[in-house]
This record gives sequence, structure tokens and C-alpha cells, in this order.
Amino acid sequence: MAAAKVVNYYAMLNLPPTADLMGVENAYARLSDELAGRMEFDDTAGDALRRLNEAYSVLSKPELRREYDRAFLARELEDTERRLLAEQRKRRLLARLMVGALVGIMLLQVAALAYIARG
Repeated sequence: MAAAKVVNYYAMLNLPPTADLMGVENAYARLSDELAGRMEFDDTAGDALRRLNEAYSVLSKPELRREYDRAFLARELEDTERRLLAEQRKRRLLARLMVGALVGIMLLQVAALAYIARG
């Protein structure tokens, strides 16, 4: 069963996970003002503002943010480990292909030398 996707509230606010509360508040104020101004002519602004409010409601409260960070950073760590393992598998496969190609070239050279030596 697939794990639930953790929404990246930091990306919604265009902030790094190390941002302090003042940074969260400033980003929220700027983005919410921008979205509120677009609501009368952009149908998607209301939904974006709802998601922004959700992100702010979590990141602006220290206890909720700590809980969120544990889940978010754990997910980020899992994703990073998964990407690293995939990269290692690719490298091993490429190394095996290169060794196989070199062995093939050496066998062709041995066969060519044997042919030349007979003639």
C-alpha cells in the first residue's frame, strides 16, 4: 500500500524548511494579498488561497509545525534514499555494460590475432 503524499507547505509559501515564524508570516501576507486581489477574475485563486491558509495554519503554530516537519522530513529522507538507490543501480548496470563491452572487444582482438597467426 502506498504511503500518503505529504503536501509541501514550504513550497506553497515559497520558503525553505529553515524559515522562522516571521518569514512564514511575511510570505503568507504577501501571497494571500496577491491571491485575494486575483479572486474576482481568476477562478483558481480561491482554491489556491484555501491551500495557502492550510499551509499557514500548520506552519504558524510551533507544535503543529514540529509534527508536520517530522512527517515531511521523514518523507523527504525516504524519497532521497529511493533516488540514491536508483542512481546506484544505474551506475552498477552501466559498469557491468562497460565491462561486458570491454570483454567483447578483447575477445574480438584475441580472435583477430589468432586468425592472423594462422595465416
